Amino acid sequence: MINDFSKFYTFMEIVKERSFSKASRSLGISQPAVTLQMKKLEEMLQTTLIMRKKNGIVLTHEGEKFYKLCTQFESAMFRFKDELSRIKTDKVPLVIATTQLIAEAVISILLDKISQSVGSELDIRIKEQNELINYLKDRRSDIAIILEQSLDSSLLVKKLFDYELILVSNKKIAESVKPEELIKFKFIKDRTRTYLDDILHKHGVDAHALDVAYSLDGSIMVCRALASNHADTYVAFLPRFLIENELKNGRLFEINIAKFKLTRSVYAAALKENEEALHKFLKIKTSFNF
Repeated sequence: MINDFSKFYTFMEIVKERSFSKASRSLGISQPAVTLQMKKLEEMLQTTLIMRKKNGIVLTHEGEKFYKLCTQFESAMFRFKDELSRIKTDKVPLVIATTQLIAEAVISILLDKISQSVGSELDIRIKEQNELINYLKDRRSDIAIILEQSLDSSLLVKKLFDYELILVSNKKIAESVKPEELIKFKFIKDRTRTYLDDILHKHGVDAHALDVAYSLDGSIMVCRALASNHADTYVAFLPRFLIENELKNGRLFEINIAKFKLTRSVYAAALKENEEALHKFLKIKTSFNF
């Protein structure tokens, strides 16, 4: 019977670091202690989980299956800790998970309105877009604000608002261009915005042919980089709601693209058991004027 879960965490850290010695440093215990824990775990399970190689470690077939079980266990422990923390207070916060862009540029300015609408305190969690649905289904959040529609039958998904993506530059270079002229510009690219490549392709633009000076993670970082770097003339696709102030004060400049308009939808999702909370949250839809 397994009742010492520290061995689980040791195993997961070894897999994460791909090394016994690196796992030792990360866990703050000696390498012999790491090796001993793994030996006891394998004896307990009566199987070999990890094979040591010159260039690191390799999971056996049994090790791969055990790692999947461990990730499920870790997710359950996160949920347990969240629920345990809620027991300590009469006021249970509504947990909303979303991307950094939506959290910082949208949710942060509507906290009071959201709190009043749902009648609860708020706990905002920032996650990567591809983590949000699983985070919601694991019950680690009550509502997820997502940038892609989900067809998962266990979820309720409602459109929250649409926003426009526009081309902007850090120096005034042109009021309008044709799609084929985009190859003339030097881009600061949001590498997380992969769907944009497909949109450009539909307008006859090969995204891989664009001159990309910098690739960054997220629109907020791209916006800051575009507004702060002036060694050259740069352009980027950014959400209009994120850069309205920069456009007004002349720090950034909009460039219209002929016959090209890009909008994206934002959705609010919840498990069916949280339909009431989602309904209350959706009352603030009119506040999202983007």
